[in-house]
Amino acid sequence: MNRPDYQRHSKRVTATRRWQVLRHAILERDGWACVDCGTRRGRLEIDHVKPVRTHPELAFDPTNCATRCQPCHTKKTRIECGHPAPVQSPERDAWAQAVADLAANPNPA
Repeated sequence: MNRPDYQRHSKRVTATRRWQVLRHAILERDGWACVDCGTRRGRLEIDHVKPVRTHPELAFDPTNCATRCQPCHTKKTRIECGHPAPVQSPERDAWAQAVADLAANPNPA
């Protein structure tokens, strides 16, 4: 997808060997867990707290990085890009729990 209003500014940072070393250090610093929800499961990503597109000078600053699971990282990035935060509701929470239960036990019968 190549949209003119979106460009992944961090790509030139995350494609470097320097980033790979920093990424591992951040994962170790944060205890291999999401700083928002605490999960240790699934894919963990390193998030730039202040985005590279607005703060390129902080791209390799460890104090500007945090470990987040994919859902928490996506939520934070969507809010940064101007999308509204998802509204929490009992139905949404019940659905999330049902999905989590299914992931833990894919063959309940």
